[in-house]
Amino acid sequence: MRLNSLTGKLIILLSIAALLLIAYLGAACGREAQATPTPTKTPRAQEVAWATAQAPVDTIVATPSPTETLAPTSTASPTATPTPTETPSGRPANMNPLSGLLVEDPQVLTRRPLLVVVNNDPPARSVHYGLAEAEIVYEYIMEGRAVTRYTALFLGNESERIGPVRSARLINYYLAPQYGGALVASGAGQDVRWWLKNKMAAPYLDIDLDDPSNNVYSFSLGTDYRTRLQTSTDRLRRWLTDRGAEQDPELPGFAFSAETPAGGPGTVVSIAYPAQVTWSFDTSSGRYLRTIAGAAHIDATSGQQLSAANVIVQTLPHEATEYVEDSLGTTSIRIVTVGEGPVTILRDGVAIVGTWRAGDTTMPEFVDGAGLAIPLKPGNSWIQVVAPGAAVTVG
Repeated sequence: MRLNSLTGKLIILLSIAALLLIAYLGAACGREAQATPTPTKTPRAQEVAWATAQAPVDTIVATPSPTETLAPTSTASPTATPTPTETPSGRPANMNPLSGLLVEDPQVLTRRPLLVVVNNDPPARSVHYGLAEAEIVYEYIMEGRAVTRYTALFLGNESERIGPVRSARLINYYLAPQYGGALVASGAGQDVRWWLKNKMAAPYLDIDLDDPSNNVYSFSLGTDYRTRLQTSTDRLRRWLTDRGAEQDPELPGFAFSAETPAGGPGTVVSIAYPAQVTWSFDTSSGRYLRTIAGAAHIDATSGQQLSAANVIVQTLPHEATEYVEDSLGTTSIRIVTVGEGPVTILRDGVAIVGTWRAGDTTMPEFVDGAGLAIPLKPGNSWIQVVAPGAAVTVG
């Protein structure tokens, strides 16, 4: 009995000791699992300086207050569209970039230029409308080299009647995108027409001369196919609006100055087109008067002789193509207006020789030997396109 009693007491003591050991170990483990408190010791000064130098810049930029407004400080009505006072190129917003003349409403200069192809067959020369209102007129040779054709550009100017409208040529493929413009013509040769409709970076209004339903954007007078098709700037603006194609090309514009730059004699220039063209400086008006085939070229609207503030003789490459234009098998001439080449500018009785430069979608610029812009006289310009080596007489 005594042994059993001692054995029982020993077991109880061992159990108590085991419980005490487990409690002690549990307390120790609990202390290791507790978070280490943040030290209160201040780091040394050099350690602070190093840490600041290593911090990314964007981590020390002040964060704007969320209550700060980012709205413009202008007090103008948010719905009002202010009229610009200057273009990105530094030109006054009311100065026409193609003529250098001021306009009453600057908004008319935020539209696409209209490039209208005008016939110059002999029967058309007595019924030319709109050429006097155009800011720029291009004249260029046609296939077969028997006659020239015109492309008239309208931006700020208006014309109630333009014509006779005729078919486009390859030169128009290059011209329209350079001015950010829209091309208007009555057809073209099959191959040229495909390029204009499918590849040209500009809107193209192709008017079917023989379709009587084409009376919204154009109209016909008479029966002669060479002279009957007419249009107007108002009708063409309506066409651009209807197709959602009206937009501001933000033209850089030509350089203009009322002061005459230095140059050589330039009171007359003759271009040996099939029907010779001559421009003669008129001292009383300060403008050049135009003759064609030996006769004064008359504007059918005013009855006055056509004139220009600037006559620009631009030499461009004339390349042969295989694009058939007519039943005689004559082929298109590719007149390329992209690149650079010689130019002669006549204004105020003076001729300035320089270089023209232009890109695919940038209008031409005219520079002198030092690379400075040759200023045009404010007013309209005729650009006489000629091939290298063409017979041009300036005096």
